[in-house]
Amino acid sequence: MNAEIKVTPMRNQDSIEITVEQELVPYGTSLSFSDTESAASHPLGSDLFNIPGVESVWIMGKDIMVTKEEKARWAILQSRVLETVKTHCG
Repeated sequence: MNAEIKVTPMRNQDSIEITVEQELVPYGTSLSFSDTESAASHPLGSDLFNIPGVESVWIMGKDIMVTKEEKARWAILQSRVLETVKTHCG
């Protein structure tokens, strides 16, 4: 069974929001990762930072916001980001 994943572009062209079916963190809490070291203890955050070009990750409820480095291209990154999310949430 494939989990439904929705991708929403953000005002900031370097960010996308990914919404999944399951709660990733308890309601009212969030996780923010700005680098590999800060995400090291979180499996999804850590795996997203293993993708070259990912600059930051923010997780709240069912939403994941991923921001890429300015020179990176979503055409290359987005499929890898989504595959990583599916691995953890599917």
